[in-house]
Amino acid sequence: MDSLSGLDRAVAERVILGINDDIRIAELASAFSTPRSRIRQALNRLVKLGYPLILRRDIVQRRAFRLLDAQQLRAGLSPWRIGQRIEWRLHTSSTQDELKRIAQASEDGTVLLAETQYLGRGRGSRSWFSPAGGIWMSVLLRPTWPKSHQILALAFATALAGAIRAVAGISPLLKWPNDLVVQSRKIAGILAEASYEGSKLNHLVAGIGVNANIKTTLFPEELQGSVTSINREIGREVDRILLTQRILEETDDAYLRFESGQGCELLDKVKRLCSTLGQEIEVATVEGKFKGEALDIGEDGQLIVRLG
Repeated sequence: MDSLSGLDRAVAERVILGINDDIRIAELASAFSTPRSRIRQALNRLVKLGYPLILRRDIVQRRAFRLLDAQQLRAGLSPWRIGQRIEWRLHTSSTQDELKRIAQASEDGTVLLAETQYLGRGRGSRSWFSPAGGIWMSVLLRPTWPKSHQILALAFATALAGAIRAVAGISPLLKWPNDLVVQSRKIAGILAEASYEGSKLNHLVAGIGVNANIKTTLFPEELQGSVTSINREIGREVDRILLTQRILEETDDAYLRFESGQGCELLDKVKRLCSTLGQEIEVATVEGKFKGEALDIGEDGQLIVRLG
């Protein structure tokens, strides 16, 4: 997703968070001391990024859109750790990067979520298209159990799959190590990044992305054959508040189990969900690329492959 300019972000905040559903473009031009042509360009960029706007000749209309309000999300939750503190942004460059910046001053289980990310990323610094209508959040964790954090990341993937299954009625599978797929199309993913002090784990930031209510035509053309969204799969929009709450509950439970020393049980759930096992895959190493069969997932979360 292209970076939003300062004008883009200011216009989005004025239109999305304002009182009126209809705003004249001339009013926006006057408010920002900017020509109408630039306001219209900004609005067109926001529409392409999934913002719930209808652009008329002289007016921009805001469609009905339920924001992921932090207070509503906390209602009914009784978290062990995850969700005790929830921060919300209309947009951010990346929830992952922002939470990492404030990690030292943040408590275990802090959640940061945004309606859009304009520099969202996945594993290997690959860009993650994050328009309005999805669920984009990161969770700060300070695990104390001396087990590979990769197990916790995989456990979060199974928790995420369980939440989607419970709320939307579809059953994504895990494509090791961090993608959830429906009929081989990516619908959600996890990104876990650890920070160490010497050999000691200081904290872990787990990014969670879900293609919830997103028109697949919004995705870049090169991605449209490999991604899907919940509303595409079920033929209607999913309640994002309800789904986000369930994700927080399921990941909180997985975190509690991890900290309670139940890593083996969590790993068993991961293996049952993993569609990669038994498949022929390509392995990239420093010596080159090799093909082999994915046999198992080790106790540290690594994929065990038989080359051949």
